[in-house]
Amino acid sequence: GGISCEAQVNQMCAMMLGICGLPAESLQECLEGKRVDPSPPTMEAYTTSLDASSSPADFEVLLMLIALLFVRPVPSSGSAGRLSLVKLGLLAWRLAEDRDPQSQFQRRVQSAVTGNHPYTWLPSLWRILRLNFKTAAQIFNQRASQPREWTFVVAGKLPKKEKLMTLLESYLGSIPNQGGENERVNDLTMREAVTPLDVHFPQKNLWEDVHLRMVEPKGSTVLSFPLQLSSSSSVSSLEKCAEELREIMQLQLLVRLLETRLVEVLRFQRGQVYSVAVGTDMGLSPPKMGMARKGSLSVRFECDPAESDELVAATREELQRLRDGRAAFTKENVSAAVEQDRREFEELIHTNSWWAGTTLDLYFSRCFVAQPDVGSIMSLWWTARKETLGSFNEDLAQQLLIAILPATGHSVVVAMRPKGGKVQ
Repeated sequence: GGISCEAQVNQMCAMMLGICGLPAESLQECLEGKRVDPSPPTMEAYTTSLDASSSPADFEVLLMLIALLFVRPVPSSGSAGRLSLVKLGLLAWRLAEDRDPQSQFQRRVQSAVTGNHPYTWLPSLWRILRLNFKTAAQIFNQRASQPREWTFVVAGKLPKKEKLMTLLESYLGSIPNQGGENERVNDLTMREAVTPLDVHFPQKNLWEDVHLRMVEPKGSTVLSFPLQLSSSSSVSSLEKCAEELREIMQLQLLVRLLETRLVEVLRFQRGQVYSVAVGTDMGLSPPKMGMARKGSLSVRFECDPAESDELVAATREELQRLRDGRAAFTKENVSAAVEQDRREFEELIHTNSWWAGTTLDLYFSRCFVAQPDVGSIMSLWWTARKETLGSFNEDLAQQLLIAILPATGHSVVVAMRPKGGKVQ
């Protein structure tokens, strides 16, 4: 079966029932005039994350709210009127998902590339009507009950070190752990305890047309390929970890090259699309050490529904021309991609979100298991990036393309088309 309805909607239930010990409307009233966004934790496939922000002047208020999030659990009951309002809110969200063509299309894409795995299913309207608020609140509260399992990264204009440490100790350091045990569980132990999602890319070619009612007919098309890296991190080898980092960075450069080439062919040469997006998704890849990351590489574009089939064929043809060398990446292509990456990186490192996100990613990276020191892992990451940008060339790009997208590989195509009429 799929994920329980209570697990899927626990965050929305918590927001409407009240986090930090206050109903939603009371919390909003208390924060009037404050630049604070106390977003509740969200559950992903293998992690629970919290992304909150504030102005420097309201930083202490933010820490207080995070502490209250842990020490004041979400109530599992309330007045019948309030619970009915929460259900109405959830029903409105679910109905909106069914009315929005892009949401429907995205769900069909997820279903197609994962083999209709239950993880991608949404709760039914009937299941929402039968929602168990006690279970939903317990799931949310359980994720915010053990601060020893959390890693907090704070970035931005912060108070001086002495004052910052005092604030952290007063608010975060004072949060009790349920059961009284304060020692953090070893990261490797937590990874090994995870039960991986058994998600597999379809083993044969699949084409699915999604017919939806639209006010203005338009077409969206996604062409996906299975993706699996060749390297994997090892607990006993930091070099294996660096090798995996370099392969991921090479893949990012290849994606940039593919996107630039397909924009050139589909938009500027053929004039049939406005933009093309190429991306990878390895979010459901198991976090265990020694297991190669896997996922999908997707090409997405919007076009006239009548031209979708033609553009898919043109995309496949261009990929084949890249593989066999008839239209291989040139030295100029690679240099432009590397330079573009450098320019974007120079802008990103001046943003708080990049430092917070990257630092947190490194804490939860496989490299951190092999070398549990975030400063050393940051140095390893920086070195791997420098080596990748310095050594990446057109030959390596073609070899990587052939390895990741072989000519004999299978794919999934999902095309959105207007319902109620035949595409001319």
